Amino acid sequence: MPLADSIPWGRVETAMANDPLQNLRLQMLNDVLPVGLGAVARLRSARAGELFNDLTRGQDGVANLRQDGEEDARQLRDFLDQLSPGLGNPVVEVDVEVQQSRSGDPSGQGEDIQELQERLALMAERVAQLKAALPAAGTES
Repeated sequence: MPLADSIPWGRVETAMANDPLQNLRLQMLNDVLPVGLGAVARLRSARAGELFNDLTRGQDGVANLRQDGEEDARQLRDFLDQLSPGLGNPVVEVDVEVQQSRSGDPSGQGEDIQELQERLALMAERVAQLKAALPAAGTES
């Protein structure tokens, strides 16, 4: 599994598919928590009518609640991470492999230098062709 700087929640769930409890925890943190916090925010701001309307609208209403509660959910996950790393935002186990270069040069610079020299030679050849073509083009005008 490649290591990425940030891993979207969907990829985390697939990476941890072998652990049903971890999957449940991720679903709760990712799906249920923002919706619940959005509902609480609506109740606290005396917008119970809007909450009822969103709940009766189905997926669109739940998406509205999720959007309202996402920032609070992120803050809560970050707070849980401060208490115990990985509690709010999951720690993802990764497998890291080191591939050795085929050449005797472990840094791979030898291959890079060889490729650079080949490209420079090709460029020099093309410049020579251009120089040869310029006087001929100048005499035709």
